[in-house]
Amino acid sequence: MKSKILTMLCLAYLLPLSALSQDLQTTVTSEFRVGYSSNTYLNPFFSEWDRTYSSGYGLSATFGQLFWDKNRHKFELNGGYVFEPFFSDQSTWHGHLAYARYIGKISSKLQAGLNIGTSGFQSDFDRNLHWVHPYITWFPSSFTSIHFKAGSNFREYVGFQDSLNINNRLDSYALEMESWIGFRWQLKAGIYGNLENLPAIQNGISTSFSLGHLFVNGSRITSELQFINYNSEFTTTIDQGGGPGGPFGPPGSTTETQSINDQIWRVKLEGSYPVSSSVSAFISAERSLYQSSSISDGIADIQVSGGIRFSLTPNLNASRKQIVDPIWTKEADQYTVSIKYRGNGNLYLVGDFNNWEKPGIPLREESKNTYKTNLKMEPGVYEYRVLVINGSDEKWLKFSNSTSTVKDGFGGTNALKIVE
Repeated sequence: MKSKILTMLCLAYLLPLSALSQDLQTTVTSEFRVGYSSNTYLNPFFSEWDRTYSSGYGLSATFGQLFWDKNRHKFELNGGYVFEPFFSDQSTWHGHLAYARYIGKISSKLQAGLNIGTSGFQSDFDRNLHWVHPYITWFPSSFTSIHFKAGSNFREYVGFQDSLNINNRLDSYALEMESWIGFRWQLKAGIYGNLENLPAIQNGISTSFSLGHLFVNGSRITSELQFINYNSEFTTTIDQGGGPGGPFGPPGSTTETQSINDQIWRVKLEGSYPVSSSVSAFISAERSLYQSSSISDGIADIQVSGGIRFSLTPNLNASRKQIVDPIWTKEADQYTVSIKYRGNGNLYLVGDFNNWEKPGIPLREESKNTYKTNLKMEPGVYEYRVLVINGSDEKWLKFSNSTSTVKDGFGGTNALKIVE
């Protein structure tokens, strides 16, 4: 019931935006994957510790994303369905995921927002998760962002391990950093934990570090290292026999407190290749090592998988979006971008070089259907888009398949310009 209510709240959160179709974007992504894991903990969606099922699996997932932005406000709605059969006698894992996100731009370097969502999956047992996470993002430079969030997570298990039902709440925090280094290298790092463990973060902390390389043709390879550490204590009473009883235990007993340290190391390597503007192939391999002070030997597991992703961006606007192919040339100490466009309205360049402030840098029509502008750009990686304003109507132009692009994380696609 909670899952249905939160799903309805997520939908109601952005339902009024449908009336603003000129600013609405949508993306539909489908993924088909096959793989093998020796522990379902390494499975992309299952993520429950169980070494009983060392099995191959298939996975199909379809997600839709609606994104709307206006001035300093951005809204995003995501939802999808996952179907994952195992190539063994384990029950199929299937369910839904939905969340809504609001982003408010405080300044050119500061954003704040709220993420609220829900998921529900079924197999031998039911697992429902709900979360509310306020967050803030700081951009110290055009190529670096620091993201902090803290909020509540509500977890419910039904029929889990001997028909056990579990309901609990976890208040968590996350501090994440992302930066582009050397124009083509993407660095990500994060620290995650429970608020109740502060300031003793060593009692429950997860850290991650990843380094990815973006190639000119859009291919990407990423390596990731994750470390999880937990400390726990429990008390045992040992009966030593004989002697009178005392106020702290039975006759002749002693109380001992034991500490256990659990650690998990995970290493992952993933690569993707764009077959076309809407299709990409990917492959990943992962290895984990579990160590505990309560056992003498570590436990190692692996996961390998590969598949294909399809991404479509339907046009919800009544007017047809034209496809453009920006051409960059360097003249002396500045760059010139040239765009062919047939249609009404004025063209503007919006991106990292103007802190994404609308309407943007105007492009002038120098010849029939050819628009240009000049920019002085320091070495770096710049993301940008082309905006058309015709009266009170605004629309983003779509880029051609030959244009280097990246996903903007909000349902759209940004063009990429690398200045070396």
